[in-house]
Amino acid sequence: VVHQQQPGSTYTCNHRRATKAEDDTTSTAPIELTEDQRYFALGYLNKHEGDVLLAFAETFSELGSIKLKKNGWSGGSYKLEEAKIVAIDSQKLDLEVTVQERSKPAAVEAVSVNLDATPVISIRSPHADMKPVPRDLGMHPVDDMVRRLNRLCWIVNKPKTTGRLIQMGIQIGGSGMGKIKDNLYLNQVPHNRFVRQYFYGMAADATMEAVMLCSQGKLSNRMKLISMFPEMNPSMDSYRIGTILEMVRSIAIRLCEQNLRVRVCVQGSMGVGIFTGVPKQLNGVSKLLQMMDWQSEEGEENEGMVGNYLNFGLVGKEHVVNAHTMEDGQKVEQDDVFIIIAPQS
Repeated sequence: VVHQQQPGSTYTCNHRRATKAEDDTTSTAPIELTEDQRYFALGYLNKHEGDVLLAFAETFSELGSIKLKKNGWSGGSYKLEEAKIVAIDSQKLDLEVTVQERSKPAAVEAVSVNLDATPVISIRSPHADMKPVPRDLGMHPVDDMVRRLNRLCWIVNKPKTTGRLIQMGIQIGGSGMGKIKDNLYLNQVPHNRFVRQYFYGMAADATMEAVMLCSQGKLSNRMKLISMFPEMNPSMDSYRIGTILEMVRSIAIRLCEQNLRVRVCVQGSMGVGIFTGVPKQLNGVSKLLQMMDWQSEEGEENEGMVGNYLNFGLVGKEHVVNAHTMEDGQKVEQDDVFIIIAPQS
């Protein structure tokens, strides 16, 4: 699960579970882009994202396979020089691609790229096997199109384009997915409480929705949450471990509120013998976790949560166990969700 548009594990921290009022709104939302929205999207993509369209044509259409075969005998004998988008809907992009074959005049080939496409050629991308966005999320059609285009951008190694596409979606009348609030000032460190709670809420909502989709078999049970605002970035001098722990607390409490058993873990040592140790970003974190105020004492908001629905530990054979009864009669419940803190990874 990621803060920048990418999946998840393609889920970003931009979406959340809908309330009943939102459900009612979603049910009346248009199911297709309007003519004006399509016209604006075509113009923007052709003018500003030509290299991305060309990458789409090469990676997701039969032209990529043809290029690979022909250039296998003689490099540079078959080139895709330009791609223009001529139509777009909720299912596919229609492209006109200029092809230059050695000793032949340039030709224009018409191809279609499915918005849920997978690569037709082998590519060097850590996101080559990214799963498509589920079709039954009830999103606004503009947001749905943008998220599917962003997935394709990640697959072809064009992550910088995702932010521009989100901005395009806001301009043409989407629901505002990814829009940053006007008073969200990140140049103030430490961030004020409103800013931190804004990110905590997004992370908790996105994690909860991803866990729900996992339970339905729509996502892998291994997910990754990346949130890189200044206080969460270990490479910056504004890095603050307390912010990470507060976000973990918000996520864990949200999951426990849904009667899920959660185990919060800190990445253990990867070394052996004299090399045993943990990264400096994690030094003392295990102790800090258990010293935090979880509002779990008698009479508090989350009374009885710690030690019952929420536990601390490591990821190892002695911790990852099925529900069972110990020799002394104590019942051990199986954990539903493991949260592993590893900011340096």
